[in-house]
Amino acid sequence: MRWVDQSPRLPLQPVAAVAGRDAQLDAVLAAASDTARDADGITVAIERAALDAALAHLGQHADEQGGLLLGEVFAEDDDPAATRVILVTQAVPSRDFDSTGMSLRMEAGVWSDARARLGARELVVGWYHSHPDLGAFFSGIDRRTQRAFFPHAYSVGWVVDPLRGEAAVFVGAESGDPARVVYCDGAVPPAGGAAAGGVDGCGAEGAGA
Repeated sequence: MRWVDQSPRLPLQPVAAVAGRDAQLDAVLAAASDTARDADGITVAIERAALDAALAHLGQHADEQGGLLLGEVFAEDDDPAATRVILVTQAVPSRDFDSTGMSLRMEAGVWSDARARLGARELVVGWYHSHPDLGAFFSGIDRRTQRAFFPHAYSVGWVVDPLRGEAAVFVGAESGDPARVVYCDGAVPPAGGAAAGGVDGCGAEGAGA
């Protein structure tokens, strides 16, 4: 017997599959169209259910909290490196953790919780955490965490300051800025109010929303 080491196939979807899902996702595709030829033109779309779950979780605690993000990935040529749209569908809170106002360590159980909630088209697309009253930014430790555990082109790092009403999104191993962040289904960004450039029920913002 000869064993072949082969990575599991990721449930990537073609970019065209975004069209027709619903009006909000059509708007995501339209927003991404002008960057579709740009290798770094990634749009992160956050569904209302994921946004509400994350904000409800983070807003309950004065210390740092966090969890994992589940979602769907739309890429060219079935290639993770050619990711164009990341649709964040679920936020899975970490139930076992050690945190202070300036640090967070999530235990491994959150991965089991996330796997149990994965739909057929979903995968773990990243993580989220809070910076209570510190501002929304990626610290050096956050960047090292992203590089070590979320190094894919479709990997999202989402940080929220629930006290200041700020949020920022980063993608990839080097924690780069996405082309844009889109809040879908009538969701209101953490900064409050309607996002600029709303289209068909989706609000669109520039990078680092």
